[in-house]
Amino acid sequence: MDAWCAAPQKRGAADAGLPSKLTNILAAGGNAVITTDAATTLGLLCSEHPGIAVPAEPESASALIEGIERCLAMPLPNHVATSYADEFLDKDRILERFLGEL
Repeated sequence: MDAWCAAPQKRGAADAGLPSKLTNILAAGGNAVITTDAATTLGLLCSEHPGIAVPAEPESASALIEGIERCLAMPLPNHVATSYADEFLDKDRILERFLGEL
């Protein structure tokens, strides 16, 4: 499997939501570069789940290039990504947790 993708975002947009293509990349065990500031939800995702994706500074061509190079060096499939997707993006698990909290 040769799967990787960049999820470029403008500075300040990273807390607007999880990019829809990122959920598919994670579920498929692909690698991703996410342009995000460290203090945003996506930045925290990368720091709390090391190896899930490569964070890169937004609006910086050199940071994006470095992120792509790091991403291409990551192993495939990305087991950190698939584990996260199984635990936090699977609709059945989400519903189980929701019903458990009622």
